Amino acid sequence: MWTLLLLLLSAASKGRARESAFGLTIVGLLIALAVTAASWNATTEAAFDGSVMIRLDRFSLAFHFVLLTGALLSLIASWEYLQARGWLRRVSEYCALLLLACSGAMFVVSATDLVILLLAIDTLSLALYVLTGYATDRPYPVEAAIKYLLLGAMASAFFVYGIAFVYGATGTTNLLTIGTTITSQPLLLSVGLGLLVVGLAFKIALVPFHQWAPDVYDGALTPLVAFMSTAPKVALITALFRVMEAGFSMPQVKPIWALALSVLSVLTMTVGNLAALPQRNIKRMLAYSSIAHAGYIVMAVLALDEAGMTALVFYGVAYTLMTVGAFVVTQLVEKENGAPALLEEWTGLGHINPALGWAMVVFMAGLTGIPFTAGFWAKFLTFKAALEAGYLWLVIVAVLNSVVSAFYYLRVVMVMFAQPPTPQTRPIAPWRLVGLVVGVCALVTLILGFMPTNLWRMGELVALAP
Repeated sequence: MWTLLLLLLSAASKGRARESAFGLTIVGLLIALAVTAASWNATTEAAFDGSVMIRLDRFSLAFHFVLLTGALLSLIASWEYLQARGWLRRVSEYCALLLLACSGAMFVVSATDLVILLLAIDTLSLALYVLTGYATDRPYPVEAAIKYLLLGAMASAFFVYGIAFVYGATGTTNLLTIGTTITSQPLLLSVGLGLLVVGLAFKIALVPFHQWAPDVYDGALTPLVAFMSTAPKVALITALFRVMEAGFSMPQVKPIWALALSVLSVLTMTVGNLAALPQRNIKRMLAYSSIAHAGYIVMAVLALDEAGMTALVFYGVAYTLMTVGAFVVTQLVEKENGAPALLEEWTGLGHINPALGWAMVVFMAGLTGIPFTAGFWAKFLTFKAALEAGYLWLVIVAVLNSVVSAFYYLRVVMVMFAQPPTPQTRPIAPWRLVGLVVGVCALVTLILGFMPTNLWRMGELVALAP
């Protein structure tokens, strides 16, 4: 409804009501957050023909908070960025598509039927395809949008084929029914499950289905990437958890997908971290970083229990705050035409703008998993859940990868503080809204690092809820 209001406003004002569209979008996201909070203690189900298609419980509502917060922070950071580069001419469409993507992601985490999940993923993806190519006067966003569209369509095709095979084996697409169905065609079910995993792996950017992510993130507008690299990724991994927990936790298929996901997790975190090491483009480095973190988060899916659910909630919140903050700092250092700044252009940045430099230190430390940041507790809970589920070897690999990641995360810190500014160092414009987003993300990252108990308990409440 809010998206339609924005589009009607844009049509009626012929694109002149830019501030109104921006403010209306923020109000819509705040109302959605309030409604989500009011629904916390209630469980709502939407059924068709006796089958539950959408379930709003604490598990899905917790991620609604994460998705809406990520969209709100990204939108606030977008205004001055678009204004400074002269890209406000279609801001109503930008806001409407961002709301549409957020709505699709919210349905992704709430769907309990494979067909509804497919429609939700396509709603999310189609909005992101268009948003990626928003700055049509530059070649990179258009190229990134085309790559995203083609590979995203391939991923959707895999997912549709997976649904067809699962339906052929069980006679239903409802996850709650699949989980209680005794099939006489386990091979057909396994093939269908494999295709579903491949389709979701493409969307999440798990290795070896990650090739699109660095190019798309590098080409898209940076405040949009802050949303793209967090909210959809968290939503899709949450959907992967729900699909496996509700529909495919039976003994005859669980060992198959558990082995596949553990291999994908190892490949994703290892390739993501190793590919990030030589990067001089910070935006591209963060793109590979987001790929690596997807490998860590998948470990919570492998646990498939209350501990894994708690870790998933905590990691979703922490990862969203840290990654959004890091990308928003990156957008401040970019060139006027939107081209990303190289590592050399960050030299001495901490001396020029200490507040911004120290905020980036918090984000880099959190993404590394250094104690007293939210990232430390996110990794601790995830590794603990995987260890209790019997994945000792996977935890060892993840710890080693965290050590490797410290080299490229802390290299940014060293460049900003250990060296004086040079003529190549990018000047930083004082943007108030962007500074607010950076400050909020850094502050909450530190608060969760020193006082993780409340979020930890909330994750446990989500896991224990019926």
